[in-house]
Amino acid sequence: MTRRVGGFTLVEVMFALAIFALGALAALMVATQQLDSTRYLQERYMGQLVASNRLAELHDTGRDGAWPPRDGAKGEMEFAGSTWYWEQQVLETVTADLREVTVRVRVTESGGVVAELSSFVGRR
Repeated sequence: MTRRVGGFTLVEVMFALAIFALGALAALMVATQQLDSTRYLQERYMGQLVASNRLAELHDTGRDGAWPPRDGAKGEMEFAGSTWYWEQQVLETVTADLREVTVRVRVTESGGVVAELSSFVGRR
């Protein structure tokens, strides 16, 4: 009598490897999406801080010295080891000594806006 040795056939092994490969690919895709989301959120958060810093500079009119704040002003700010590019839009209000200032921040000079912050700036 011949005895059969228990084990897996080649088809069963190939099928198991295919399932494992699909699972590993799915896990890799999830990890990549998580990293992209983390980078995006970090850019937005840092951009909000840059915009907030720029508005703080405008609130301190002693530093800038100009009233009203200049519409269309652009600049760059070194923050968290990176260069950030900002631009500001100034709108008049019904009150003579009050302006609405919107600061938009970009990672690159011609890139998309990652953060936008508005505030009212008054003359002291």
